[in-house]
Amino acid sequence: MLSIQIHKQFDAFALALELNAPQEKIIVLFGASGAGKSLTLAAIAGFVTPDAGRIAIGERVLFDAACGVNLSPQARRLGMMRQDLALFPHLSVADNIAYGLQNKTRAARAARVRELLALTQLENFGARNIAELSGGQQQRVALARALAIEPALLLLDEPFSALDAQTRVDLRRQVKTLQQRLRANIFFVTHGLGEAVWLADEMAVLDAGRILQMATPREILRAPKTARVAEIIGVKNILPAQIVNATTLRVGEMELRVEPHALAPHARGMLCVRPERVMLVRPDSPNAERGNTLTGILLDEESDGDTVALRFRSDGARLQPTRAFDLQIDVPVYVYERLNLARERHWRVALKPQALHLVTL
Repeated sequence: MLSIQIHKQFDAFALALELNAPQEKIIVLFGASGAGKSLTLAAIAGFVTPDAGRIAIGERVLFDAACGVNLSPQARRLGMMRQDLALFPHLSVADNIAYGLQNKTRAARAARVRELLALTQLENFGARNIAELSGGQQQRVALARALAIEPALLLLDEPFSALDAQTRVDLRRQVKTLQQRLRANIFFVTHGLGEAVWLADEMAVLDAGRILQMATPREILRAPKTARVAEIIGVKNILPAQIVNATTLRVGEMELRVEPHALAPHARGMLCVRPERVMLVRPDSPNAERGNTLTGILLDEESDGDTVALRFRSDGARLQPTRAFDLQIDVPVYVYERLNLARERHWRVALKPQALHLVTL
């Protein structure tokens, strides 16, 4: 078990989090810039000393404020890979990897370097200078160096953020493969939701120095605990709601059917609807009347090249009568083009009960 309690007060920021996680897993710390992700890794690594708390990997205690334990970064036997990589440009690839192995014999160092070059698919690059490598190859050198000491825990601080999309995908796969092969403990920091969901066995959502929710990515995406968690993980439709009964909510001027819940009538909450789970339905569809439906117009859209974000406003009863639009709907570009949404602007939308998630205030 990885057991981490960190309390650290900075001038205008407090890091106060507790985390218990199984070993041999990839734990992703996810949140916006400034949430405290990198500070958490720095405290685990020993570069920041908490005011209070305890950090342990199984039975091995790295830090315990109450008992006066505070191992140096070198004594913690952790591997760390930062955004800037911190590779030594005057050393070869092999010498960079071997840098933390000075206490081993020359033969043992050489054997370990050969093993890691093969593990990271750099077998033919040991004699190269760092400047001769691509960005992705440099990342693999930094990863091999972090693994060289056979760390009890590997800390990866947004290591792929400066790379192109395809290289990031390739390196994520390699990290996942290495973790499964080595049965390593990994803490991975990212502010990219897709990266977090793809990599994580367990995902901790951080905000303002605190963990708001920790669970599997699937659980967090399906059922965020609070409206703030929903906002952080990309839920664009977060609407004030009042409970009517066990299966009905009042949202704006409408009543919506939801899956059964145990909240009391008249209680208030927030309805969370992921934008990709709002369905566009043709008015002449035989299923058009099923579920919660609204008829209205697509006001405008924005696209990042892969997805189109549409803003929809109901012609009749409104979900958000004080706003310009009621819902954001995200569709892939190919769906946007196939449905001719640039010209076909009047649509019926459906909100299936299982796509609606209610959080309490």
